[in-house]
Amino acid sequence: MVVNAQDVSDYLDQSKVGVIATMRRDGSPHAVPVWYQYDGESILVWTEKNRAWVKNVQRDGRVAFSVQDDSPPFAALVLRGTVTVADRLDDSGLKAAKDICRRYLNDDEVDGYVDPYWPRLHTFVRIVPEKITLWRRGY
Repeated sequence: MVVNAQDVSDYLDQSKVGVIATMRRDGSPHAVPVWYQYDGESILVWTEKNRAWVKNVQRDGRVAFSVQDDSPPFAALVLRGTVTVADRLDDSGLKAAKDICRRYLNDDEVDGYVDPYWPRLHTFVRIVPEKITLWRRGY
């Protein structure tokens, strides 16, 4: 299917958990669910820098990322891309963490969720898509 930017944005803007797949040092795959935010050009994930998948992308910046529906017709999006990892221990990082969490939590829950982890958790992984595939029904 030919994918246009609006279709990708519409699909990724729906509240779904993404799955990021990385390569372990031995070449085997490693996949984990993540909360994310899409800005129309890249995907941003707030995380802890010592997680295995973050170490994997620091060594090899290639990733696959997917989101999928769990009800008929089982639409899905899969992308391949590269990542950058950055620590953002400032107000813009705190705002970005809260913006990501706001997609998954009620507004009145966000501060209580983020504040206990900040500033210990201040690492962000940005995924820049290189190839995107989107289908509206499963096979």
